[in-house]
Amino acid sequence: MMWLVHLWLVLATPGHAGPYAIVVSEETLGMPEWAQVVEALKAKYKGKVFTYRTLVAEVKDSLRAFRPKYVCFVLRPPSEVRNYVGISINRLTRELDDDPYGDAIWGIVTGYTPEDALRLVSIDGFRVRKVLAGTSAGWLKYVKEGIATSESDYGKMWVKLPDGAIVDTTCPTDRTKFLIDLLNTNEFDMFITSGHGNVDMWQLHYPDPGLEGFFRSKEGRVYGDPYEGPDVYLNSTNPKIYFGLGNCYIGMIKDMNSMPLAWIHSGGAYMYTGYIMPEGPDSYQLGGMPAYFFVQDHYTWPEAFFANNQALLFDLKNDTPGTNPPDLDGAVLYGDPALDVRVDPVREPLYRKEIHIARGEERDTVTVKIVMNEEGRPGFTGKWGNRHPVILLPFRAEDPKLIYTDAYKAVVTDNFVLMYIWKKGDPPLEAGEEREVVFTCLKVPTELDVAEEGSELPGPGMALEVHSNPFWGRTLLRYKLPAGIYASLHIYDITGRIVRRLYEGRGPSGWHTSSWDGRDDLGRKVASGVYICRLVAGRSSCAKRVVLLR
Repeated sequence: MMWLVHLWLVLATPGHAGPYAIVVSEETLGMPEWAQVVEALKAKYKGKVFTYRTLVAEVKDSLRAFRPKYVCFVLRPPSEVRNYVGISINRLTRELDDDPYGDAIWGIVTGYTPEDALRLVSIDGFRVRKVLAGTSAGWLKYVKEGIATSESDYGKMWVKLPDGAIVDTTCPTDRTKFLIDLLNTNEFDMFITSGHGNVDMWQLHYPDPGLEGFFRSKEGRVYGDPYEGPDVYLNSTNPKIYFGLGNCYIGMIKDMNSMPLAWIHSGGAYMYTGYIMPEGPDSYQLGGMPAYFFVQDHYTWPEAFFANNQALLFDLKNDTPGTNPPDLDGAVLYGDPALDVRVDPVREPLYRKEIHIARGEERDTVTVKIVMNEEGRPGFTGKWGNRHPVILLPFRAEDPKLIYTDAYKAVVTDNFVLMYIWKKGDPPLEAGEEREVVFTCLKVPTELDVAEEGSELPGPGMALEVHSNPFWGRTLLRYKLPAGIYASLHIYDITGRIVRRLYEGRGPSGWHTSSWDGRDDLGRKVASGVYICRLVAGRSSCAKRVVLLR
């Protein structure tokens, strides 16, 4: 029998299901305050702890055997972070199987205090709705509200209003206090910087300091050092992403005065991403993150970091026209790698993704497809531009074998598919254009057999209707049951995991109603995305796709 399973990845991305590894030194684990951090991660993700004595590479063989989807490094500052950030961790997470690409989504949990680190893992996630940028690169088109300021032209500012309009306006010549005061309102979910930086400093004006000041860090505090006047301190508590898009060394933890520790301690940074090397015209490791986060995809922040690094590695291996990316190990992400931090979208991404699974006797055939939602260039378009589509698989593809693609080239690994479908000099792809990769692999887990609407035919006396789709607060489900047959009505996520059990039993025949409020069986709000409502009665079933927006 051949089954066809459709997983429509339009607003959703792969969820948190999957093995979660926690890597920590024996010395750190022996400290009660840091052991609390590890225990919190274990409880949150049913994670497995891997310890080392001297070198983080000691856990490589055991991680290879575990095959994690996520690796969280719990590191005490400053020495543990200084020793392992960058080359050691970047390379380790590419060496967990035999292909050269990344094998796990990773992040570092640390903090100025152990309490800071514990706070990073204490939430389930947040949405980026309002962005503040100390650079013109604010991606305002892709967020509900935001402010971007120029680092090179005094007083120039752009504001994205709640009605969607983007207006040019002015700001103070020295933005130091202006930006600190805005951050202290606790209204912004992301802060982006570019220009000259260092382990404990961001210079606001570029290329020279000119008439503006600096953001500095010392003893766990971020503060503004204006061109004139007293220092102003950052005391922001709302969860946010700090994104050092174009700053040298701003991701490095050299000592306890370093920027990442201060932003985590006094700036509300639950995600902090920056370079640990000099940033220059060819720096590339962070440049594509906004593409995967805002523009062509809506991945979580750690997923965007992972996807961009796979595109970087592909370009290094294939000399993609226009690229010169030397910084493969030059950036770092601080934060829980499985934290659900993503943009609250105001428009469709550049393309939508589809995964179709045709069941076979010994191997399944998987078709991964992208369909352009609008005209665009899904490939390298510059240092801070688009990248190749990277589709994270909601299952582990064992022994994948590529059998067809209409891309220039494709990469298929056990955890993602990359399509090289556009290069410099090509015309844009048009809305509706498709590209696909077809591969076989060993049997995909059967829990993914949650069929999409139309791929299962309801049995006699069965029917399922969804009213309000997409929905925000609650959607109504009407379903018809045959007489005397045990039936169930469940909500699944796109990985096939049951999210909510709405009905189980032998109810009377005829029409019934139920509703779903966007919560799981434990009463927790689930993320925006695509879910499957499936009605099963005896050997028959039918399903509907439902889209939850928040």
